[in-house]
Amino acid sequence: MFRFSPNPNSAHRIRWTDWDPAAFDRARAEGKPVMLFLGAFWCGICQRMDETTLSDTEIIALLNAYFVPVRVEDAQRPDIDVRYNRNGWPTIVFLSAEGDYLASVNYLSPRDFSDVLVRVHVGYQERESSAAPDPPAPAPPAADPQLRPEAANEIAGIVWDLADPVHGGYESERKFPHCGANELLLRHHAATGDARYLNHVRLTLYNMHLSKTHDPEGGFFRYSSKPDWSEPHHEKLLSDHAGLLDNALHVFELTGEAFFRELAEELLDYLDRGFRDAVEPYFHGCRDYIRVTPGRDTPPGSLLHGNRGMFSITDPWLYTDANARAVSAYLRAARTLGRKDCEERALETLRFLLERCWDDSRGMAHYFDDGPRLRGLLTDQVLMGRALAEGFEATGDRVFLDRAEALAEFIRTRMRNSAGGFFDIAEKGPAFLQYPLTLVDGNGAAARFFLKLHDLTAKPNFLDAALWALKCYHGDFTDHGVHAAEYATALAAYAEGAV
Repeated sequence: MFRFSPNPNSAHRIRWTDWDPAAFDRARAEGKPVMLFLGAFWCGICQRMDETTLSDTEIIALLNAYFVPVRVEDAQRPDIDVRYNRNGWPTIVFLSAEGDYLASVNYLSPRDFSDVLVRVHVGYQERESSAAPDPPAPAPPAADPQLRPEAANEIAGIVWDLADPVHGGYESERKFPHCGANELLLRHHAATGDARYLNHVRLTLYNMHLSKTHDPEGGFFRYSSKPDWSEPHHEKLLSDHAGLLDNALHVFELTGEAFFRELAEELLDYLDRGFRDAVEPYFHGCRDYIRVTPGRDTPPGSLLHGNRGMFSITDPWLYTDANARAVSAYLRAARTLGRKDCEERALETLRFLLERCWDDSRGMAHYFDDGPRLRGLLTDQVLMGRALAEGFEATGDRVFLDRAEALAEFIRTRMRNSAGGFFDIAEKGPAFLQYPLTLVDGNGAAARFFLKLHDLTAKPNFLDAALWALKCYHGDFTDHGVHAAEYATALAAYAEGAV
């Protein structure tokens, strides 16, 4: 199902198709290039492009006549997003029928986009398109990958160098929560006894809560365009809230400060009000906030947001990775705050995920709308596996552990990179999806999952798998920045023999 801006637009008049081999078969048969429109449910600029450029009569005619238009959302297809995203959303990529990269642009006005379409069409027909760059396949590592335990401290140093000592958070311009970086610094504090790392996370959570990024009606907006958290972009993501809940609980465990217990309770309340489905026991993917146009009604199903001239809309689909993060955070809340209701909600969600998204032979689906979609992404398998393992810890229910072990075996047998680490996809697809990637953050999460299973079962194959995941990368982590935090957390846990 294709989704468009909630504001009036005509983008649905474009004959969109899904990303699948059939789209490229059609492009080949018709002698046309593929145009990939990569957007996000909450992306205001994507919505503007729907309302303007993609509603322009000439643009619609050009796309329908001379291209195979493919439409993808980042939350639905993170495997495509990681391969094709260029400088954010929307990213529009032109590909040959064979999957070769031709060109890419971001938001353009109708006139500018029309010029691009004409140039790509003419060049494609004349076979004079720009040369395709190398696909994003990883560089081959050493034949016998080696683990560097000291990399955990190196990455902690990189993250610390990015820490903003005045406003909290990381980096000096736009501010995202970066919950994984917070977790790494909290772990580094525990390992070193250095209060600086704990205090930075405390500062970050305090300042976020005091800022405009914190919504008085509940929850936190996704990021701020200014370093002091004062210019929020009005969307809220489930994965961010699960991570912030985990951070708040961790700081409360370390300090006992009432503020962090209250913050955790507030986040739990908002997750239940703002994200949990009213009928089924799962959490929605995100909430978006859109300014009301004077004189027009709000879209069906939307809610007015306070008195700020905005209404909220919800992405109601179930995403496995974000829901698994929420399950893990709720189980931690049950342990830390003594709240049995949090455990009950977590277990309801966990069982619902198994009911809707599990497959014995193909692992977890990534999302569920009117059925399970997109199986075999590494992040879904490892986050769901970890949530299942934690569900077993909480209940002793052997079904949870058996399913966690089954996911581990799926990863070990279907996703292993013989040169170190595990691939991000189990099944290849067209174009750049022919090339599985071995990503640092995904392998960090995989290592933590395998370490958890080894802790519960003492089976050596899980410790071996954790070690293999940590051998995914051997270079300088500087360019990864805060995105290497999950890997460093796993590496430190492996070195310390702790999960």
